[in-house]
Amino acid sequence: MVLAICMMLTACGAARQVMEEESDSPGPNLNNALAECRDAFPDQIVQAVQRAACVVKATELVRPVLPFPELLDQENALRKSLAEQVQNGRISLLERNSQIHGFHAKIVEEERSRLRAAPSDPEKKSPALMQWRSSNPEACTRLGGNSANCY
Repeated sequence: MVLAICMMLTACGAARQVMEEESDSPGPNLNNALAECRDAFPDQIVQAVQRAACVVKATELVRPVLPFPELLDQENALRKSLAEQVQNGRISLLERNSQIHGFHAKIVEEERSRLRAAPSDPEKKSPALMQWRSSNPEACTRLGGNSANCY
């Protein structure tokens, strides 16, 4: 239990640092784009499809710096599908969050695996990329999981 709490606090601290760095960097800002989605579509159930479309558009900011952008495409396809299911009442918001969390963890691990297998290209790192990688932690699967890292 203590280990889990420590891991959550570490992830929160890393995500906060990324968001602070991103707010200081010039150019497109993923954190701001996602905040606009949360503000424009605050009802995560009634406005699930519109909010998902906004998040998909916002995450396009990360696409150019991803070593494997098709992984983001897969995540966003799932995001759209789950949003339709939430809005139509077929799954709960918590179930949607749980599925996004699991899939995101899977694709981040897939990315790590691919990078280890072909480390020849120097990886482009950006605050937006680091925020995307640390997004949708397990805390998002609980009630109240509507923080800047849950999308």
